[in-house]
Amino acid sequence: MMNINKSYQRKRETIYNYNGVDFPINEDDKNKCIPKMIEQLADEFKAAQYFHSKVLAVRIDLHTNKHSDVSNKCISDTVKQIKVNLKRNYFMNNIGACWVREYGKEKGIHFHLVLLLDGNKVQNSYALIEKTKAYWEIKHSYGKISVPTNCYTQVIRGDEQAFNDAFYRSSYLAKERSKFVGGYRSFAISRLAAKQRKLAK
Repeated sequence: MMNINKSYQRKRETIYNYNGVDFPINEDDKNKCIPKMIEQLADEFKAAQYFHSKVLAVRIDLHTNKHSDVSNKCISDTVKQIKVNLKRNYFMNNIGACWVREYGKEKGIHFHLVLLLDGNKVQNSYALIEKTKAYWEIKHSYGKISVPTNCYTQVIRGDEQAFNDAFYRSSYLAKERSKFVGGYRSFAISRLAAKQRKLAK
């Protein structure tokens, strides 16, 4: 197991070994992550580094106004709109995205979203978040957006510490708690890893 030098205090941590690589994840004995989701997220993170020498990992939390009767169309359409804006304004291709659907008694139906972007073209998350807010909160009135502290990390290819920090924060999406509610799909991820495998053939 590798020695991970923590750059900040983590609430909980487990090391998940996948394909011979140790990934720090937000998990302990009581708060478990879903292995399949961790592995797909790991594949997407590695693929993002394949396509971009610098990756900007951004997390956004999107809350709805309802506790039920919310389809996934709101989050899928929002992700599509984000990609359209990035392609139009930054000429960005190979955009990674992962979202999860969750339910909480106080929060109702909400979504967590992680984006993996070309960090050479986007240096921080401000403009991206403002445009997402305009789409989610104003144009469609789905609900409110909240942004976690330290919501983005710049990961230069080869910087193991920054990669571990970004992956640990993103692994929160894979937690078992609050998933599989409402009869809707609870997880979706882009296909950067599949694209990478196709190019490698």
